[in-house]
Amino acid sequence: MRLANKVVVVTGGSRGIGEAISIRFAKEGAKIVVNGCDDGEFSGSSKSVVEQIRSFGGEAIAFDCDVSSAEQVAQMFDVAEETFGKIDVLVANAGICPFAEFLNIDEALLDKTIGVNQKGVFFCAQQAMKRMIDKNIKGRILMTSSVSSVFGGELQTHYCATKGAVNQLMKSIAIAAGQFGITANAVLPGTVITDINRKELEADPELLDYFVKRTPIGRLVTPDDIAAAMLFFASDESSGVSGATLIVDGGMSVNLQ
Repeated sequence: MRLANKVVVVTGGSRGIGEAISIRFAKEGAKIVVNGCDDGEFSGSSKSVVEQIRSFGGEAIAFDCDVSSAEQVAQMFDVAEETFGKIDVLVANAGICPFAEFLNIDEALLDKTIGVNQKGVFFCAQQAMKRMIDKNIKGRILMTSSVSSVFGGELQTHYCATKGAVNQLMKSIAIAAGQFGITANAVLPGTVITDINRKELEADPELLDYFVKRTPIGRLVTPDDIAAAMLFFASDESSGVSGATLIVDGGMSVNLQ
């Protein structure tokens, strides 16, 4: 097992990409702290992921919180250490992408997007790095960014800006953490088909066909594809890689014709 006895915190780990990462890492022997949102439609869904992990003999706990709160993030890492004794890997995956026209984005929406996508990643990375250093753990700080951090989006101006910030944060942490044997890397998903958007895409065959034709591999990428990329960065195989951004979009972003 590539992550045997590693302790991994996965934010946004209760659905979609985060759920796939949580389950894949657990199957590789990791002990997982599954973080989900603490209100709204998906409140409590982290417990379902924990049940899935425990069903095949894995170890996991759920901790729902608002990652934009430094205090709540610190509490999550306290519980993680109290339960499992250490932190080996952070996967800062929590993020939101509320589509909106640039001229219609108000301060509340901008603040919420920055809070989850930018501040949340910052606070989690800070807590993870502190605790890794305290226990002399040569850990991994991983982030889910987006191809939207590199390419613009008409209805994603606020989202693109936060994901660009994630890339720069990751690169800066890679420099700051390197002296402690800690690496930092980011995976940049493209259009990913999940349980959330599957119905929307299947209800619009023309839109689905457009995305598939834009993708050289002939299909949209899945959460499992993203989890596989994250697994490489989390494993010992990536010990010589830090400060890297890896696009996982089936080649869509290079298909300009």
